[in-house]
Amino acid sequence: MPVGVSLALACAVLGVPLGCSPESKPKEVSAQTSGFRPADATAGASKPKPQEPKPQEVAQGAPIRPDAAPGSAAGLPSFTPGQVDPAIAAKSYMTLKMTDSEAPEELVKFVASIDRAMMDLQTDANSKQVNSDTILNQGLDLLRMKLTASDRLRNKSTTPDQTAKGWIGKLEALQQMAMFRDVPSADEVRTLSKELSTNEDPRVAKIAQRIQLQLMLVDYRNQSATADQIAAAAKGLLDQAQGPDKGVFMAVAQAAEALSSESQGANPANPGDPANPGAPEPASEAQIACNQIVDALEAKFRDVPDPNIGMMAWRMKIQRLPDFESYLQVLDTRQAMAADPVALTQKASSLMEKIPSPWTAMALSQCATQFEYSGNVDVAKSLLDIAATQLESTKTPEIKAQIEMAVKGFQKRIGSIGQPLALEGLVDTQGQALDKSKYEGKVVLVDFWATWCGPCVAEIPNIRRVYDEKHAEGFEVIAVNLDDQRSDLDEFLGENKMPWSVYVSNDPSKAGMDTALAQELSISAIPFTMLIGRDGNVVAVHVRGKALDEKVQQLLGAKP
Repeated sequence: MPVGVSLALACAVLGVPLGCSPESKPKEVSAQTSGFRPADATAGASKPKPQEPKPQEVAQGAPIRPDAAPGSAAGLPSFTPGQVDPAIAAKSYMTLKMTDSEAPEELVKFVASIDRAMMDLQTDANSKQVNSDTILNQGLDLLRMKLTASDRLRNKSTTPDQTAKGWIGKLEALQQMAMFRDVPSADEVRTLSKELSTNEDPRVAKIAQRIQLQLMLVDYRNQSATADQIAAAAKGLLDQAQGPDKGVFMAVAQAAEALSSESQGANPANPGDPANPGAPEPASEAQIACNQIVDALEAKFRDVPDPNIGMMAWRMKIQRLPDFESYLQVLDTRQAMAADPVALTQKASSLMEKIPSPWTAMALSQCATQFEYSGNVDVAKSLLDIAATQLESTKTPEIKAQIEMAVKGFQKRIGSIGQPLALEGLVDTQGQALDKSKYEGKVVLVDFWATWCGPCVAEIPNIRRVYDEKHAEGFEVIAVNLDDQRSDLDEFLGENKMPWSVYVSNDPSKAGMDTALAQELSISAIPFTMLIGRDGNVVAVHVRGKALDEKVQQLLGAKP
């Protein structure tokens, strides 16, 4: 069973804080800050869309906060002392008994059943269905059974795999019992993990080294281990890990967090140069060791399929940069939009040089989208050019696909300028196909919008004003609706009459953002607008607000 489960339970009983908590993440883009609505959203202010689930924490088993420990809050189940609460009497953690079997296969299954029972106990603890006494007593009973079964498994094993599982089960049981402040277990796990840290089975050695690192953090807090020793142990554990191991990630991240907390604030042991009070303090041993661990952690998990730990490692790295605050003009979209374009591009290049990661590319792509949809195409292109430098080296297909989508989508949208727009696959609300001849020789705004998109709806009055003023001169609007449900559009149009034609996909199975024309243009967010000149070619994209009036006037005055 993952150590995080028992650690969370122990924290609930003992009031001990848990885990590595990297600092606050970079602020995300929103329709309110960017002026446009992401394409994967399906609701506006009037029709909220359920939010995408946030990336799950890497730790397996969410910790129970000390201030919300079972048994400490009002409204918990009450029952007569000495009796089992009927609500939990049939739970696995209450009913599981030690097996009499000595068959290795059965012992492996029994250890797995203990792990499941521990997870059930944690689930009920999180929901406050059990009190702290039950957590402590039942948790320790389960772990003692796991210890006994793991020893029996090692003694009766017939394969190296069974032997390894026996050692792993024993290490986990001892460590988890130590978390419940079982002193003999704490002493034994310290000795055993040291012995097994060089075990021939890499799985056993990895877990033993992970426990050794966690014990070393305790020693560090007691001033019996140094920051350099922790850094060496953390890097050794990373070298031992194969693939994106979450347990290794959390253990090493925890070590970095401990050193980071130690290195914050003034450093009395190294106060700097008295002759130059304004000079920055030299880096402490803890700071240097923390930086080394974070560098190794980010390099190990830079390009892994699990986006949670990949991004967390990247965030830890970027937040350790001495000039981190200056990079917020790239990472914080609101600051980026207000920054000097030349300085912004230089900062983006600097960031990529310091952290050449697919996650840096993803951050720059996000910023580039903001600039593109705000009409600053040149800055967007510069940022995407920098992001594209990671395409060749990115190995994880999912991450690479997202970077490619940003780069190629931009190229498609901007590449449409100067070209005719194929308005195929569209029908009006009556089911009639779009008649191109109605728009020949006109200046046409093609507006991709949806009723759930707040900025789209907010732009309609501006479009209507320009339409009312300039329709007689040859200005037309083609509104391409991207609602997933036709009923949403019909309801909106029933309350908001429009003087121009509204079109939808002619294929109901490919509506919304799957509309053929939206796919052809790789539209990644809305509102997305295109202006077509009298010659039938696209003249500009992302024209909204005051710029729409000015550009339409310019095109109407141009010679055909």
